[in-house]
Amino acid sequence: MPRVVVPLVAAAAGTAWLIALFVPWTARGALSSASLLDAVELIRRGAVDAIVPPGAAVLLLVPAIAGIALIGLVGLTGRVAAVVRVGALVLGTAGTLGLAGVLTGFDPAAAGPGVWVAAAGVVAALVVAVLAVSGLRRPSPITPPAGHPPN
Repeated sequence: MPRVVVPLVAAAAGTAWLIALFVPWTARGALSSASLLDAVELIRRGAVDAIVPPGAAVLLLVPAIAGIALIGLVGLTGRVAAVVRVGALVLGTAGTLGLAGVLTGFDPAAAGPGVWVAAAGVVAALVVAVLAVSGLRRPSPITPPAGHPPN
């Protein structure tokens, strides 16, 4: 079951992080009516150079990029896909928590819908971790040697 569920729940996390790119992350202040993508555009245009360095635009995109990777990995299996999936889950979670902290000051009242949607992605990532670990710890069935009846 984890073999099917893990990629699907990981894709759900990725979808949440991608959707969060298009909604406001703060409930009040300058970004309360602008999406994270709008903030990236402002940074790229140099409209906020005095406040935010131009390289910060890429950091705002980390959860969405991780989300795109997770959605793209849905049908793929194997060790490489699993490693990339774990990496995307870790980056997306870290990026989401970092952005939420910086943009809201860790104040839940200041969190906009983008933070809550992205937080749902973090919860899905934690579910993936639990499912993956429980799948690793499940003992394999023991088959009796030939000629011996099962107990």
